[in-house]
Amino acid sequence: MTLPAELGPAAFLIALVAGAASFLSPCVLPLLPAYLAFVSGLSVEEVDKGGRRVLWSTVAFVAGFAVVFTAFGAGFALLGELIPNQRILEIAAGAILVILGLVTVGISTPAFLQRDMRPFLARAPRGPAGAAAVGVAFALGWTPCVGPVLGSILMMAASGGDPAAGASLLFVYSLGLGIPFLVAGLFVGKALRAFARVRRHLRAIQIGCGVLLILYGALLIAGRFSALSAYLPRWIVW
Repeated sequence: MTLPAELGPAAFLIALVAGAASFLSPCVLPLLPAYLAFVSGLSVEEVDKGGRRVLWSTVAFVAGFAVVFTAFGAGFALLGELIPNQRILEIAAGAILVILGLVTVGISTPAFLQRDMRPFLARAPRGPAGAAAVGVAFALGWTPCVGPVLGSILMMAASGGDPAAGASLLFVYSLGLGIPFLVAGLFVGKALRAFARVRRHLRAIQIGCGVLLILYGALLIAGRFSALSAYLPRWIVW
């Protein structure tokens, strides 16, 4: 698969960082014990001793939301592919990225990004299949805090205009979000204590992610992001 210039290595690196920033957002990290308890069907007090039950439920949960986000990436890229003038799409995507970056920094948050929907979450799931269903519901209804970040990555996928690359981009975003969940499921006690220490830096992380999105949007508007994507592999090698 040949990647569009807009979806070069730099875009995938941004998607990975954005996924991690989504995990560290105020609506996920502080609720991590509750997420692990819910998907495993245990109480918060029992999660520490849940062992493999917590791990496999977490794997299924991550797989559930990764499938949905990956499909979103392909869909948005397909829509972008249908627009004949890619330069106009690139400028529009860049402008939206700047706006969403400002929202992430905390300039203003639209009302529709301050609420979420929670389909199928009336009761705790049963087994990995139930945990996967919760992951799907999580992806479909999860907009507070991370809505601007997720929306920005989707706009990146649309600007690329390649469904396979868009799906890959959102899969990488899912990895950035999912790997910390998997680490927490594997090392429950240690991970929860470590992530608890990170909570004091959540605001700084949110601002940093917003600034990154603003810079990316500005580069897209200026038509300069392809140059950054070309130079990034050299930086990684060196």
